[in-house]
Amino acid sequence: MFNQMKQQELIQSLSQRELYLNLYLTQGIFLILTVILSILFGQTFAEWRDLFQLDWITLLFWSVPVALFVVFIDVWLWLKVPKKWIDDGGINNRIFARISVPHLLIVSIVIGLSEELLFRGLLQENIGYVASSLLFAFMHVRYLSKPVLFIFVTALSFLLGWVFILTETLLIPIVIHILIDFVLGLIIRFDFFSIRSSQEHS
Repeated sequence: MFNQMKQQELIQSLSQRELYLNLYLTQGIFLILTVILSILFGQTFAEWRDLFQLDWITLLFWSVPVALFVVFIDVWLWLKVPKKWIDDGGINNRIFARISVPHLLIVSIVIGLSEELLFRGLLQENIGYVASSLLFAFMHVRYLSKPVLFIFVTALSFLLGWVFILTETLLIPIVIHILIDFVLGLIIRFDFFSIRSSQEHS
C-alpha cells in the first residue's frame, strides 16, 4: 500500500532543484513513451496532424469555461472538505509556493502538452476512452490513498477525454490542462483564499 508518510518524507528531502528536475524528467519520459508507442501503434504523422485542427471559437467556447469549472471545484474542495482528505503530501505546495510566474507558465505548458499527447492523443485514440482515462487517473499514484483526490483526478480525466471526443481536436484538452495547472499554480503561489497557509498549518 502506498505510504503517505514515506511520500511526504521523500518530498521534503528533495531540494527545490531536484523537485523540478524530477518533474521535467517525468514529463520527458511521457514524451518518449508517446513517440515509442506511436510507432508501435502505427499512428502516423498525418493522423497526429489531424488531431490539431484549430477553430478559435470552439477553442475559446470549451477551454476557458471548462478550466474555470475545474478550478472552482478544486478550490471548493480545498476550502470545504477536511484537509486530511485532500492532503497530497505537500508536493503541490513545494512545486508552486516559490515558483516565478514565467516558470509556472512553462511548467504548466510542459505538463499539459506531454500528458495530453500521451493520454488523449495517443492512448485514447488507440486503446479507447475508458482505458486511457483510467490509466491517467492511476498515474497519479500518490492519490490512491486519498479517495477524494482520486475521484477528482478520475473525473477530470474522463472530462478531458469527453471534451476531446466532442470537439475532435486535441488542442482543447491541452489548453484546458494548461489553464487548470496555471491558475491553480497561481492560487497556491500567491496564497489566494489562504489555500497554502491553511494546508501548511493543517
